[in-house]
Parts: sequence; structure tokens; C-alpha cells
Amino acid sequence: MINDQLRIIKFLILAFIAILTSSCAIPSQEMKDFEKSYRLYEKAMRWQDYDVMFGFHKNAKKSDLTAENRKRLKKFRVSGYHVLFTRINPDEQSATQMIEIKYYNKDYNVVRDLTLTNLWEWSKEKERWELANPVPDFR
Repeated sequence: MINDQLRIIKFLILAFIAILTSSCAIPSQEMKDFEKSYRLYEKAMRWQDYDVMFGFHKNAKKSDLTAENRKRLKKFRVSGYHVLFTRINPDEQSATQMIEIKYYNKDYNVVRDLTLTNLWEWSKEKERWELANPVPDFR
């Protein structure tokens, strides 16, 4: 009788553990790619890798990154990039991210803040995340 009760208790404990572990959310491949994408975008901004940075913006053209524009952008240095919040749509095909960028102009050494709302969209054709909003305008 005690053995039967122990078996029932063990069964209930195992069932409870199974229910708990099955309810844990497992991130999809798109969500894993999203995290990689926004972190790579942040690094590109910090390291002034404008080719990578412009590559994330779906409406940016290579002609936007002229030698003159590249020279102008080199004056600015990003010293902080902070994600304030991220909201992922239930279909996991788009995400909104509010970020705060701290940057300075190397000529003036005045730190400025720029708060942006980035709209990320999953491109099925390219199988990657892209930014729908324009490239930040540093001034």
C-alpha cells in the first residue's frame, strides 16, 4: 500500500514537472536572429561600420553612403547605445524597439542624446531582420 502511494506521488511529481517545462517558451529561429541582428547593428554604430549599418535599413541605398556622407558621419562617435524597451508582435514578424543613443561630434566634444523608435521587420525573401525607418541623422 505504501509502495502504491509512493508511485502515485512520483507520478504526480513527474506530471507536474512535465507541465511546467512544456509551458516554457522556446524562442523561434526568427527571434534568435532578431537578437543577433540588433546587437550587430549596435556594434556597427559603435564602431562606425557604416556599410553594415546602412545594410540593415531596407530603404537605404548604396548611393546614400557617398564619400562626402561617409566623411561627415566619421565626425560622430557613438558612446552609448541603450535599448529602453522591445515589443515583439505576436506573429514574430515585426518588433518595435525604443533606443537611446549617446554620441558626440569629435570637433566639439559635446555629448548629445538621440531617442529613436526602431521598427524591425522580418524579410521572408531575404530571411533576415531589417529596419523600416531611415538611418539616424546625427547633427
